[in-house]
Amino acid sequence: MAQKTVTKKSKTKSKARQTPKITAKFDIVFYIILLILVFYPPFFRGMFFEKEMFPTIAITSVVFILWAVYKIAVNEPIIATTLDYAALSLVGAYVISTFFAVNVRASIGEVLRYCDYLFIYFMVSKLVKDNKKIFMLLNVLVLSSFVVALIGLGSSVNLIHYNGSWVGGRINSTFQYPNTAASFLMAFFLVNMSLISYTDNRYLKALYGAIAYTQFYAYVFTLSRGAWLMLPFLGLLLMALMPKGKKVEPFMYFIGVIIASALPIAKFNSAVASGDAMRLVKWYLIGFLSSLVITYAISFIMGFVNKISPKIALAIASVLIVLVAIGGYIVFTTQVPLTLKHTADEPDGMKAVTRFVNVDPDRVYVLKYDVIAKNPENKDWAYGIVIDSRNENDQSTKIAEVYEKGDFIGEKTLEFTTLKDTKRIAIVFMNNFKNTSATFTEAKVYPKNDPKDVQTVMLKYKYLPEDIASRVQDINLTSRSSSQRMQFYIDGLKIFKDYPIFGAGGGAWAALYFKYQSYLYWTTQTHNYFMQVLLDTGIVGFIALLFLLVTLIRSMARVYRGYGEDKYKVLIAGVITAIVSLYAHAAMDFDFSLSAVSIALWALIGVINSLDREILKVKSRKVYLNYAAVLVTFVVLYMSTSMSVALGYAVKGDNFLKSQDLNSAEAAYEKAVAYDPFNAQYRMTYGQILAALGDKWQDPVRLQKAMFEEEKAVKLEPFNSRLNAQLGAFYLAHGQIDLGLKYVEKAVEVQPFRPENYQQLADAYNKVGMYYLNKGDKQKAKEYLQKATDVEKMYNEVNSKSLEPKPMTDATKRIIEESKKALEGIE
Repeated sequence: MAQKTVTKKSKTKSKARQTPKITAKFDIVFYIILLILVFYPPFFRGMFFEKEMFPTIAITSVVFILWAVYKIAVNEPIIATTLDYAALSLVGAYVISTFFAVNVRASIGEVLRYCDYLFIYFMVSKLVKDNKKIFMLLNVLVLSSFVVALIGLGSSVNLIHYNGSWVGGRINSTFQYPNTAASFLMAFFLVNMSLISYTDNRYLKALYGAIAYTQFYAYVFTLSRGAWLMLPFLGLLLMALMPKGKKVEPFMYFIGVIIASALPIAKFNSAVASGDAMRLVKWYLIGFLSSLVITYAISFIMGFVNKISPKIALAIASVLIVLVAIGGYIVFTTQVPLTLKHTADEPDGMKAVTRFVNVDPDRVYVLKYDVIAKNPENKDWAYGIVIDSRNENDQSTKIAEVYEKGDFIGEKTLEFTTLKDTKRIAIVFMNNFKNTSATFTEAKVYPKNDPKDVQTVMLKYKYLPEDIASRVQDINLTSRSSSQRMQFYIDGLKIFKDYPIFGAGGGAWAALYFKYQSYLYWTTQTHNYFMQVLLDTGIVGFIALLFLLVTLIRSMARVYRGYGEDKYKVLIAGVITAIVSLYAHAAMDFDFSLSAVSIALWALIGVINSLDREILKVKSRKVYLNYAAVLVTFVVLYMSTSMSVALGYAVKGDNFLKSQDLNSAEAAYEKAVAYDPFNAQYRMTYGQILAALGDKWQDPVRLQKAMFEEEKAVKLEPFNSRLNAQLGAFYLAHGQIDLGLKYVEKAVEVQPFRPENYQQLADAYNKVGMYYLNKGDKQKAKEYLQKATDVEKMYNEVNSKSLEPKPMTDATKRIIEESKKALEGIE
């Protein structure tokens, strides 16, 4: 009997020893899967589009369900900290806002995205528990950004083919948007700076240096002014967070990156312009090898610096900072003559350089410049100068111009008067014809009545490529980009005023901004994450966001203070700086609308939460919440899978439409609507297919169903101008005139500044009037023809309120004239 008892105890101890081993193996498996989930999202268009996002949500949901069930099995709760509940509150606010959403489908999509971020956050919080795993996670994120940088650089010379990666002379990379690419590269460049400082292996430091060089190289040519301005401040934050003995290191390695990238950056434009991919590769590799050597050398220097007294190290750092400041001053102030020319073999084509100067409104100024102009073949002109006034909205109005034809060497002046709303002027120097040239050696602007108040125009930076120089010149709160953003925020507050408590649901801005905008512009994003949350979820959601941020800041402070060993604070400094970087840039752009960026952010927040758990020694027994998490995740899995399947059927339906196969298109869209019933676009397309087939076969059942689908589409997106116009067209085509006109009028109401909407309205009134005229009902005919002519007055009244008035379309004018003539004929 005693022997049996001993045997049972032995088995129990054996199981106890085996359980941690099994648990550790499961943790490793899930950890590896987690690393994959945070690594690949940037490479699928930043996960902005549903085609890539929904499958990712579904995959993450499956992994999370398996992991949550595993946590139930080992009796370990997922939700425990205040930060967990703060994260849940933000997702909960999005769920609540769905019940008040103006576009239910977009709101559901946003909820699914936030659930995906939450799954990543919870898994990181529980799986990334020690410094080795944090180190590995940060390496994976840095590697992801490195690949993003490589794709961006390679696409500039068509070495790598990725649609939208290189547009308009700017690196967009896989995000297909330069500012978000810049934000992502900047955040993980800063993390990389912490990794270089963290590791003691000099060879690994050198490799990190080469990766940092690549990140920085691509970051520069995103030409993102906001990110450029932010990097120095974020670098200072990283240095401030570094523990004693490490504060100088990020700065030193950053200097190394700048030195290594100087020549490749200088040669980038010529390599891209030549279209010679190998030329870019050559300079990239020179910089890559230089960065390896320089970083390796700096690691030796830092080994020496770290051994000396902190005061001496600080003195060395101060000297270096001064030298860098002097170098920066030289780079940004040293100019050379600006030459614009076409060779004798070069075809005609505009070459222009724009420079900005701040001036006072309603004042007479003089532009004085020295020029050497050559025009041996007597072309129309050798050079031209145009001066544009820019107002606070950066709207451009030409106020002066000159085109000089003959050969000339010497000084010229151009007098101009600024407008009452002028904030600054843009001076455009131009050359257009072959075998002509103009070299501007000096240019100055001064008030005519005060020649001593001179501003020197920076013609050409000696050490900066022109595309970088032009962006530097245009860093201004009154630039087009900045003024547009300010207007977005002003218009966003108008939306908030009407939907203050619970917001208008996810996608609120895209659904409503046409109705509230101050002039006609096109953007589906607010360009401000905090404004987006406010519009989506109202005060409730904004409070949840503040709760999250305050809790996060407290957790970051606790984690930073609570780390005993300074070495590991280097990693925490990188994590905190990256979080601040991503949130700061998202305050002026729509980075978080690209889910890849949000996934990276929530992974970093998960790291903070994981370390905070250990510091607070959080113990929770609320394992029952794991069951709720599994149940919610099944719902997310079902919905994301269903929507992904629907998208597949919609794509098939579109292909059938292109080949005029309406029957197959009908079947495909019927399934698309079944799998994604809240999608208004699918329902409208399905309704139009049904209407086309119903008209073709005189099928009343199909026509009735078409009407139902199109009506449902408008109910789902009542502020969609296009859908309202399409429903109106359906009613008019099928004899329901009053309903038809109602929805055409609604199309104008929800998008009042679009000129084409008035064309549709005038055309609808005209056709209804002519319909009644042909029927002999002159009274009705006069009523609607008069409405057609009144469209002009309606448009002028609305257009007068626009900050950027648009001319009426020629087609609208023609319809109005035809209506007037028809009215005269009746009378």
